[in-house]
Amino acid sequence: MQYFFNIFSNQFITVIPNGCSTTKYSIFVVMKLFALPNWFTLANLFSGSLACLFVWNGKDIHYILFFIVFSLLMDLLDGMIARLTNTQSELGVQLDSLADMVSFGLLPGIMMLKLLQFDLILLEKQDDLLYYIFLIMSSLGLLVTLFSALRLAKFNIDTEQTYYFKGLPTPANTLFLFSMYWLATQDKVSVISNPVVILLLIAISCYLLVSTIPLFALKFKGFAWENNELKYIFLLSSLVLIVLFQMKAVPVIILAYILVSIVYKKKILDGTL
Repeated sequence: MQYFFNIFSNQFITVIPNGCSTTKYSIFVVMKLFALPNWFTLANLFSGSLACLFVWNGKDIHYILFFIVFSLLMDLLDGMIARLTNTQSELGVQLDSLADMVSFGLLPGIMMLKLLQFDLILLEKQDDLLYYIFLIMSSLGLLVTLFSALRLAKFNIDTEQTYYFKGLPTPANTLFLFSMYWLATQDKVSVISNPVVILLLIAISCYLLVSTIPLFALKFKGFAWENNELKYIFLLSSLVLIVLFQMKAVPVIILAYILVSIVYKKKILDGTL
């Protein structure tokens, strides 16, 4: 118990009050480490890890969609529960970013890598040189993962991003790239399977992740319509588009999100949106 205490106590304890035993503080440390919000964050990480494995092994895309939606839900709930239970901690902040790095950083990178590898089986039988060129080129999909790491690191040290985002958040970027992955593999939209188009999507994604474009955050000021009009309208419109057009609606929604944010840039920076 003493050994366990020594490892983790520095994360949570600066001074041990007189009269309190080491054992009691060890229990306190464990309780903080496994606080309720952290379980939701770990569920996000677990689901994102499964999604990565399913994409890599070419499993049913509907399972991948389920894991992404589940990770999104857990990512939303962990912060909400931390605020409601007053259990926010620096550990929770760092854990959240680490979970997002897998669910919304590594995952979209693997999806882009896999899209670039679609023609490799044919090339392996026809031209060894082209096969190895495309094999190396497919690793460019992981640029999305690298830029997601940069975006998350920037977010962690930027105090201004408490009420708005600078650049596209990693969850939104993952939804955008997953919609491209879906359209290429399920709806057979051939233009998206073109390596040039995929590389262009990767470049756009990387730019949006680290750009300084202010984008409104879907953090509601209570549940009243007043002061939340734009957010309610955006969410309801997005829901209608998804019901009508399914995955085809996602790129349109992401584009609308960016354009609306540009139009309302002044209000976003003022904190009045």
